[in-house]
Amino acid sequence: MGLFAMITKLPMGPYEEILCALAQSGVDFIVGGGVACVLHGVERVTMDVDVAVQMQADNFGKFIATMERLGLKPRVPIAPASLLDPETIKMIVQEKHALVFSFIDPDRPFRHVDIFLRDDLSYATLVDDVEWKELYGTRIRVISRRRLLAIKEAIQPPRTKDLIDIEWLRNNQP
Repeated sequence: MGLFAMITKLPMGPYEEILCALAQSGVDFIVGGGVACVLHGVERVTMDVDVAVQMQADNFGKFIATMERLGLKPRVPIAPASLLDPETIKMIVQEKHALVFSFIDPDRPFRHVDIFLRDDLSYATLVDDVEWKELYGTRIRVISRRRLLAIKEAIQPPRTKDLIDIEWLRNNQP
């Protein structure tokens, strides 16, 4: 039995809870980062859920409402709705050197969601390069294995976990 098959038979953990809640709320999003690696079969641990969210007002409103329902709050004192303004995102990336906007659970820090802020990791850029995965009966868009590998290979300097992900993604077929 593969890792993904085992994951879907285990009790729901914090990442699965977050992803299923987003999907069931009708949020258009794409899973990236370490959770995408795991969903593609890489055996690894990750500390957060990385997502590209479609940044239209109604969709982002559903995303924010889901974060609130799950008890996740912005890590920084910036109103999440301000991310709908491209100039605000540009300022956060340029002035703060932020790559993501984080939502955390103050009582359970392992419940952590990062929204990609960079254009090359935006929903619009990634949406045509996804695979659908099923998680606890819920369909979720995940960045394609090929695109995930390309993103990991472009990280400079690569972290140890990226090198491990790259090796696995290159050498193991689904």
